Amino acid sequence: MSVNRILALLALLGFTIDVAADELIMKNGSRLVGTLVRAEADVVIFETPFAGNISIKEENILRVVTASPVTIQLEDGQVFYDRTIDDSEGRLIASGAGEPDVVFATSDIKLINPNPWQLGNGYNWTGDASVALDKERGNSDTDELDIAAKTEWRSLTDRYTIRYLQEIDKTEGTKTTDNWNARFKYDRFLASNPANYWGIKAWFEYDKFQDLDLRTTVGPHIGRQFFDNGILSMRGELGPVYVDERYDVAEDDDYFGALWEFEATSNILGFGTTLYAEQDGVLNFEDAEGVLLNIRLGIKMPLIFGFQTGIETLWEYDGGAVEGVDKWDQTYMFRVGYAW
Repeated sequence: MSVNRILALLALLGFTIDVAADELIMKNGSRLVGTLVRAEADVVIFETPFAGNISIKEENILRVVTASPVTIQLEDGQVFYDRTIDDSEGRLIASGAGEPDVVFATSDIKLINPNPWQLGNGYNWTGDASVALDKERGNSDTDELDIAAKTEWRSLTDRYTIRYLQEIDKTEGTKTTDNWNARFKYDRFLASNPANYWGIKAWFEYDKFQDLDLRTTVGPHIGRQFFDNGILSMRGELGPVYVDERYDVAEDDDYFGALWEFEATSNILGFGTTLYAEQDGVLNFEDAEGVLLNIRLGIKMPLIFGFQTGIETLWEYDGGAVEGVDKWDQTYMFRVGYAW
């Protein structure tokens, strides 16, 4: 496994430095000084004073020199705290003050400096919230407000996700757009293979100008985490759903269908920048033309102290829209927000 190559890079080989900092020596000859945050799969997460946390593919690293002890998690679940790593004739030796040395093969290593939740201690809470606000004054008075928030609690066994989107637009003081979307999801990872999981979700949608008073979508799903490392995260889900639609004017409707969801993020650009793509849809078993489809593409760029900015494009399609309402809706936004 490629993590072995990362760990081989962590061997000190008798080299020491005079300051309490770690070093990355790249194959192109450049040198980074900072702190080794963690290493997993084929990626090293390294904190630098000038760019914060950056993700670097191990194939680009010639050598890593650590100035402080690390935490080592083995594939069999054993954890060694406050250990330095040294290389001796192809073996890795973990040394700790007052503790006997432990010798193991690089293939035995799962993670270096894992997060607490990766050791089974509680949940990892992440999320971000952003707003897009536009005011135009002149030939016409236009106000546009778009709010987006997503938060996730993840442990080794399960994951909770909450998401909220809202858009309100006014022209000459009169609303032209008024909609919101709230989503709740629970996932349970399989003990035999945590990359696979099952779960249940509930979605609630309102859109005044599509005559939609409330659309409720609920159902179970199965999913798979195809990739999950510092460079690329990708997952997909599929499952049956029950959809109940309540309209102000049109006739109410309900049906069974199939829901799919795809989400991918990438830090390949480095310097804290994130590319993301999300796509979900619902197929109506009673009316194949009544498909619901949402596509979101964007980029997030860090500012300071957790604040970020970004550009996003959203396409929404409602094949079952009532007569007189456009089936396609496109939105382009410049966002400012905060991530944790």
